[in-house]
Amino acid sequence: MQYKNLKKISIGWDIGGAHIKYCVDSDDSKLIWYDILAFDFWRDYKKLKNLIKKVNSLYKKKKFAINNYFTMSAEMCDCFDTRDFGVKFIIQQIIESRCTSYIFTRDGFIKPKSITKSILRNIGSYNWYSTALYLSNRYTDIIAIDYGSTTCDFIIIKNGNIQNKRTSDLSGLQTNELLYSGCTRTPIYSNINKINYNGKLYKIIPEQFSLMSDIHIILGALKAKDIYSKTADGTLNNKINAFKRVSRSFGFDYSKNKINLIKYLASQIYNSQTELIKSHIIYHMNKYFPDKKNVKIIGLGLGHEIISNISSKEKLAYLGINDTLESEINGGAALAKIYPSYVMCRLNK
Repeated sequence: MQYKNLKKISIGWDIGGAHIKYCVDSDDSKLIWYDILAFDFWRDYKKLKNLIKKVNSLYKKKKFAINNYFTMSAEMCDCFDTRDFGVKFIIQQIIESRCTSYIFTRDGFIKPKSITKSILRNIGSYNWYSTALYLSNRYTDIIAIDYGSTTCDFIIIKNGNIQNKRTSDLSGLQTNELLYSGCTRTPIYSNINKINYNGKLYKIIPEQFSLMSDIHIILGALKAKDIYSKTADGTLNNKINAFKRVSRSFGFDYSKNKINLIKYLASQIYNSQTELIKSHIIYHMNKYFPDKKNVKIIGLGLGHEIISNISSKEKLAYLGINDTLESEINGGAALAKIYPSYVMCRLNK
């Protein structure tokens, strides 16, 4: 992209517990860059301010005016005693970065130094709300599912208004608006523990030997190159390693003559998770759109194509990621993986 006519950029940030996602947007509403950074927050949390400064320095060299906009969910990491303390720590790191910044709250963007104790609970894990706010300004009746590496967020917009009741992860789980089942980092034993195949019972060992990323690689639901999270054993995300990891979860070693068995086991694990996601979609459909007229499903997150497949099987109207963007963007489908950070750039316009 040509920079010579640009004067100002926005950097949208989504600070997560395992990954930090950011999106760089220009003053003429064209994207410059977006990326996902592996960042084990529970281990590296004191390095956050340096990471913020490093990304900003790339654009300071071009003498842009830079505004940073932050949303977060990393406050839930176990390096913090409480989530409020986690939010305070992250905000302090943002302040210490000395970059011009604004924090997303349920009531809009606020400068970090202006945030009071009473506002903290309207900041942590509200990245889903930023997406809901953005979509509510563009669509009348939708259910958006952000199917990420760790969770599924269900966002309900009816008559252009956000219907979600959640104010925390706890209430999100209680209202079926949050599902802790993701397309990569979730252990394969989380939704099913035994499978019958050819008259034999295969039990899943409840140990972190394999993850849903392996299931999706084996079945071709996700491409290994698109998966940005770490594997259970630290080796590469590829098909042969995925076969080996899943075999380990069932207590046997991988061999070529077991490929059909492993694929069948993987398909049953995949089906158990997609059925769980589907049940949540149907729950919200019946609750908010009982006539099922005019409502559309939107898939976001790394697993957005899986949401598309679920919608197709259930004969639900579907909008792809490119339909939700304000302009045609080359490679725009990749933005599904970092949508809240993209939204950070767009909500401030």
